[in-house]
Amino acid sequence: MQLRFSVLARNRAFSKAMRRVRSRLQPLLDAFECVELEHPIHEAILVGITDDQQPEFFEEVENNDGFFQVMAGCSLGGTDDELAEDVFVILQKAMRLCPFATPDHETLEALFDRMRPSVSNS
Repeated sequence: MQLRFSVLARNRAFSKAMRRVRSRLQPLLDAFECVELEHPIHEAILVGITDDQQPEFFEEVENNDGFFQVMAGCSLGGTDDELAEDVFVILQKAMRLCPFATPDHETLEALFDRMRPSVSNS
């Protein structure tokens, strides 16, 4: 299963910042794809991240093509470190909202816990 995110930017600075932080999130995306789920239910989780909505905005998008899809708001209000952490939290929230079986949720939670330091530079 894949975890993918796209950027839907109104502000050019937001788009540039998202390109800069994408490489910090790539190890998480790669590791997510390597996880073997006991009960796979979707081909991918697709996350659209936009600066056109407030950071509190988070909405599931209906998708009948084998994908779990959400839209999330995000803002460019701090450093690249803060933006990478914000995107990490959005991706984790999308994973938590996806209706996985309990063992798969636990496996993916452990993955996010393990990968957090590489994204947040903690």
